[in-house]
Amino acid sequence: MKEKLISSLGEYLADHKDIVIPYYQRGYIWGKSRGSEKDSVQFLLESINGHFNDKKDLFLQGMTICESDDNIELIDGQQRTTFFYLLLCYLKYDKLFDLKYPIRIESQHFLDRLKSMSRNEIVEFCHEDETEGFQDIYYFKKTIRSIHEMLEDFNEEQIMHLREYLLEHIKFLFISIPKEKATIVFSMMNGSKAEMHTEEIIKAEILRLVSLEDNSLNNDDVDAVRWEQNLLRSKYAREWDKWQYWWNREEVSCFYHTKNVMGLLIRTYYDSLKNVYSFENFRDLCLKGDRKNAKDTFYKLRHLQKRFEDVYNNYELHNKVGAILYLLSENDRSKFIRSYFSEEKIDKIDDYYKYVFLSASHTEIEKNDTDEILQLKKEEVVKALESDNLYNEAYDYAFRQLLRLNIDADTQLNRCFDFSIVQKKSLEHIHPQSKVYHKKDGYCYSDKDGNVIEVIEPGMIDKADFENCSQHCIGNLVLLYKNENSAFSNKDFQDKKKIYFDLKREEAFKSRHLLHSLSVFAKSEWGKDQIKENKECIIKEIRNYYGIQ
Repeated sequence: MKEKLISSLGEYLADHKDIVIPYYQRGYIWGKSRGSEKDSVQFLLESINGHFNDKKDLFLQGMTICESDDNIELIDGQQRTTFFYLLLCYLKYDKLFDLKYPIRIESQHFLDRLKSMSRNEIVEFCHEDETEGFQDIYYFKKTIRSIHEMLEDFNEEQIMHLREYLLEHIKFLFISIPKEKATIVFSMMNGSKAEMHTEEIIKAEILRLVSLEDNSLNNDDVDAVRWEQNLLRSKYAREWDKWQYWWNREEVSCFYHTKNVMGLLIRTYYDSLKNVYSFENFRDLCLKGDRKNAKDTFYKLRHLQKRFEDVYNNYELHNKVGAILYLLSENDRSKFIRSYFSEEKIDKIDDYYKYVFLSASHTEIEKNDTDEILQLKKEEVVKALESDNLYNEAYDYAFRQLLRLNIDADTQLNRCFDFSIVQKKSLEHIHPQSKVYHKKDGYCYSDKDGNVIEVIEPGMIDKADFENCSQHCIGNLVLLYKNENSAFSNKDFQDKKKIYFDLKREEAFKSRHLLHSLSVFAKSEWGKDQIKENKECIIKEIRNYYGIQ
């Protein structure tokens, strides 16, 4: 292409160079619905049609490119160029350029097939298919259908005139930049639209580095090496995309407490270097501008990704690490992730799991001289749980230990625990607070609100009859989902039990997956004796679990 600031579509294509969509670009999405507004394809088609009828030039947004002797690499202008490729395919332009998607094999095959088809075959080939699994191809087809909708009544002479108009009167502003600055320029241009994250620029740089040619090779070896490099680049790109897809599964991002496009992978790998996170620092400290370091970095990222996936997929690690991630503060969570996943310093995950339920910090757990501190925390927890006013005095201690009992019950059944309860938790009184009273001056008063009770109903408990327990002790508390707690209200145990096990409820009772809570409601009756027995049982379990005499 001649070095002109403004060029026509025909001049853009005159050198018959391949036009390359680089690997750091997102896929083709023109034609994506925008509510009641016209999509980008419809808008441009209407603009073309109007200017075509008036025989006026149509100036489009600028194109940023890297041009070499062999090809033109698109930094900005991918969507427009792909649109015109599809339009010229439909118009059967006989000097159609080659559009290259080097790491999107399915997209490349689709575009290549269009060139050999008749117009009718193209239309039939691009029929609507909502099950289409590839985003690029879905919008390729949608674009062709939009083009056909506008042009299906054109005769061959009108088609010819439209081709001529497009080549002569579609105008672009062109900006050419050096190849080594391509990814940075792309990031700067798209930053305001949040189209490219630091992690995506890192991906692009790794793929660029593994594609670097070795100038010391003789001509006989160049083609073979280039073929191997293309295979490696495609392999890396596909693997990276799989990682990204995995991290963007809602259940995974919730489990690891991240909304980042690549989850915790890149940040965790880089945080071990203890330096400010940025693309420039990652590039300089990890990739160092050469192919070997790029491959080494990718290998280490692969190892770290496998560690994240193994933890998530193994029910025992899923439950222990999941509990740790949910119970630690945000700052301590970051320290744990770096220490456990990246630096692999924590080899006693069972101990860490135990102590996080004592409200111990990451530093207290990880330090070697914490025996005394942890012993104090053990005693503090037991003392709190022995209190008959636990619900009002130490709610968090009760929650943590009841959570652990439910998690451990799932682990014993080789089942992954659903941690959504942590954000939606509620502690429910098994025997309702409203059905406990105390006597004073010959009257009976509700122990909940202090109002006089005229009639003592069956199942109500005189507070004086409690022995080493109360309605607020650990023996009378279970973990439930907050929105399901209200269904119990002040109902007695038998009514609560019916609700808990009612399989015909319109809305599923999610708390039913909490196995320790379920074991309580499986009992035949519930009164002061059962509360005392349950309290003693839980305290005994906690003492044994933490080795407290």
